[in-house]
Amino acid sequence: MIKYIVDKTKDKNLKVICQTCKNTTKHKVLNSANEEGEAFMPEEGYNYYWQNDYEIIQCLGCETISFRSEHSNSEDMDYEEGPYIVEHIFPQRNKDTWHIKNYYNVPHNLRRIYRETIDCYNAECLTLCGAGTRALVEGICKESGILDGEVKKTKPDGTIEIKRSKDLQGKINGLFEKGKLTEQNAEILHEHRFLGNTSIHELSAPSKDELSLAIEIIENVFDTLYEIPQKALELKHKRMLKKK
Repeated sequence: MIKYIVDKTKDKNLKVICQTCKNTTKHKVLNSANEEGEAFMPEEGYNYYWQNDYEIIQCLGCETISFRSEHSNSEDMDYEEGPYIVEHIFPQRNKDTWHIKNYYNVPHNLRRIYRETIDCYNAECLTLCGAGTRALVEGICKESGILDGEVKKTKPDGTIEIKRSKDLQGKINGLFEKGKLTEQNAEILHEHRFLGNTSIHELSAPSKDELSLAIEIIENVFDTLYEIPQKALELKHKRMLKKK
């Protein structure tokens, strides 16, 4: 037998990690659908009970809305503390969850790879996340029309040879040559290249600290190449309208 109840837990207050506040905050249940079930287990000779709560919740601080589900049953029970609660929150989050930013001027393919990379980070798929950061650097070069760049090679005799290269190292230097990035930012992107090489060729998982820094740098590059220039154009357009 199953019974459904609407808004049984409405207005209930919960403590949940907020994806925006990045901390455990008080949430209020806006709406809920609650399921209570009972079934007789002939082999055991007793009834089995369960309860599922499905809730739309809102952070009482930043007002971000999320979805929460809670399951409990009579089999998973601590007879002193009560039933064990299985909780799921969507979007998935914990204190280390990386929040996906909305970019409106970044090319579609880069936004897609960026979202997939963040999903890998949040799911603890660190090797794939490292590969994703390298793919993002490759994609930034491609979208910028960079095919090669100067690379310095030190010969066995100590002399330095400069030649153009079409590998990722050359393309990153090409971003600097074309004025897309400062020399310092280009050097930072080379660290992404090393990070991706380790993930792909050596099948080694980077640390979450390395990856979080890499993602932060990619986001800064997105701002530098795509978001800030567009905002500057919009500001210039508004200024011209005021003059008219």
